[in-house]
Amino acid sequence: MDFDDRTVLLVEDDRSTATWLRATLESRGATVLWARSVEQARAEAARHRPQLALLDVSGLELVVELRTSDEPCAVVVMSGSPGSALPRAASGLGVAEFLDKPIGLEQLERAVRLADERAAVLRRILAAHEGEVVQAEIVASVERRLAKAMDEASAQTSTSSSLRMGLLASEFGLSARQAQAIAGVAEGLTDADIASALKVSYSRTRQLLSGAFSKLGLRSRNEFIRFLWERSPVASS
Repeated sequence: MDFDDRTVLLVEDDRSTATWLRATLESRGATVLWARSVEQARAEAARHRPQLALLDVSGLELVVELRTSDEPCAVVVMSGSPGSALPRAASGLGVAEFLDKPIGLEQLERAVRLADERAAVLRRILAAHEGEVVQAEIVASVERRLAKAMDEASAQTSTSSSLRMGLLASEFGLSARQAQAIAGVAEGLTDADIASALKVSYSRTRQLLSGAFSKLGLRSRNEFIRFLWERSPVASS
């Protein structure tokens, strides 16, 4: 699949994932705008009007803006938490596909094709109704769905993640703080987000994660995500 002359907005705070995606897309002709935060992504989208957006789940709030602009953007959401409730609960937003990391090339290409199809349908609807009234209705509808999805998924994710991390803590001898820290990783939070949630310093957060990964026999976030995936019901089914 080629991406010739396409501008792709990549919202991803994990450097290794972003590096692979950027290299893969650029080797197929795309111009990639890499943003590490929602604010940076919003600015890039306003300047360059991308045709495709690959969003980490932390950038889910951008779906409203990208899909209801004058030129609706094709959107694919990526999650670092296998089985995460939030992206699937938000499927009513019209996002074509949710990809669990690590991402394979075949899955990426399939997701992009679906995203293109849905964006094309939305563009035809807006063109047929000459825009403004229908667009305002779509914006309001999408915003309501997003708010509802986030509320529902927040409770579900919190309960599920706490249970899974509690089981890991018991099995591998993690401290309560270490279990809380890796629960944040499982939910897709950055180290800074985890530090804020636990009300500890950034360096202390890194120590907690390093200690937890060591007890699990792992060395990095990516290995931890793969570890969770391999232990998930989806992987074992």
